[in-house]
Amino acid sequence: MHVILRVTSGPRTGKEYLFDRHSTFVVGRSSHVQFPLPDDGFLSRNHFLVEFNPPACYLKDLGSTNGTKLNGVRVGSARLKNGDIISAGGTSFEVVAEESSVDAMSIRCLDCGQKAPSDLMVATTAVDQKVEWYCDRCVDQRRRYPTPPEGFRIERRIGGGGMGEVFLAWRRSDQQPFAIKTMIPTVAASRHAKERFRREQEVMKDLRHPNIVAFIDMEEIDGQFQIIMEYVDGKNALEWVGSLSRPISTGTAARVGLQLLAALDHAHAKGYVHRDIKPSNLLVGGGGVRPKVKLSDFGLAKSFRDDAGFVGLTHQGDIGGSVGFISPDHIRDFRQVKEPADIYSAATTLYYMMSGHYPYLNFDPSRADAYNMILEYPTVPIRAHRPDVPEGFDRVLRKAMEKQPRDRWKSAAAMYEALRPFVDEPG
Repeated sequence: MHVILRVTSGPRTGKEYLFDRHSTFVVGRSSHVQFPLPDDGFLSRNHFLVEFNPPACYLKDLGSTNGTKLNGVRVGSARLKNGDIISAGGTSFEVVAEESSVDAMSIRCLDCGQKAPSDLMVATTAVDQKVEWYCDRCVDQRRRYPTPPEGFRIERRIGGGGMGEVFLAWRRSDQQPFAIKTMIPTVAASRHAKERFRREQEVMKDLRHPNIVAFIDMEEIDGQFQIIMEYVDGKNALEWVGSLSRPISTGTAARVGLQLLAALDHAHAKGYVHRDIKPSNLLVGGGGVRPKVKLSDFGLAKSFRDDAGFVGLTHQGDIGGSVGFISPDHIRDFRQVKEPADIYSAATTLYYMMSGHYPYLNFDPSRADAYNMILEYPTVPIRAHRPDVPEGFDRVLRKAMEKQPRDRWKSAAAMYEALRPFVDEPG
């Protein structure tokens, strides 16, 4: 399946953009967007975003000055279909989509037999692949009462979110604790998607570092992925900060940053990018002076969004947790993000942990112009919130949060060296 966005009126009539796999791109006057239309003076620099996740295609206005219309009606976000007309500035675009040949109404829940909804997203590129699907009620049942992998017993739930639930489990052979993350796609997953997901796990097994939560294995039990991971006795970074009696010092933040950057340096050296660095993916143990940090969820969310049908940037449930920490390059084209995106997100994570604020003035992830603020607005120096932070530390973070990847620290190791002198700072 593929989707074409074709300019039907305006300065660049006839220009086209082809989607043939899960991807995002931005339309606007800026020279940095994927579909630049500099001749249209009525377009904003970053006007709207389109995300294609076969077979679904979504439109999101980026807080543009003149708005974005779909079939003549101004919208903030909407799902696109074949024949839709998008109007922005002085330009119109036609959506040309090849409809999926998979009949969603022929799919039934494997547990209770309920028919799938007509707008079910099917993550498959071949019409003859068998798909598996579970209804919301059965998904909820499986999340609350999972069957553990052979040789394990589940003791209790220790966390969870939109992507799945996490349980404390014990291996019967040696009574060692592990974390088991159960993840059930909310869409039908094809065999092809599952095979790609398993290949991703083989890469994760190679990430062995004291500051990365160790991936042990993955099993599929009755259509449910179960990720067996190292158990970390700690809190996520936001919970940890909230448990302290006062804001973390510059020295403590530097210690957190060094461990996070060491983890990223290890992963980047193996050619792997996390793409979802944020406080909830940092597990922190110890007190407020010498914390121990482990980075979690390497590739898990990425694999499920790309290969099991999850919608990424335009999915509101996902945006709420991550949008304040994603880089401008992530918004422009998330499939192409490289190591500098992790460096940006590491800096915004430290900024938020120290100040309780995002690095943009009056930033709110739910605002219509949130993406545009990340793409265009200057960062607010952390000293505006924390005057006790040294200017040098502020400069390290601001360099990491530059708009263009080339202007950031050249590597996680380079940012590590820049942060190291601040470990002994008292405030």
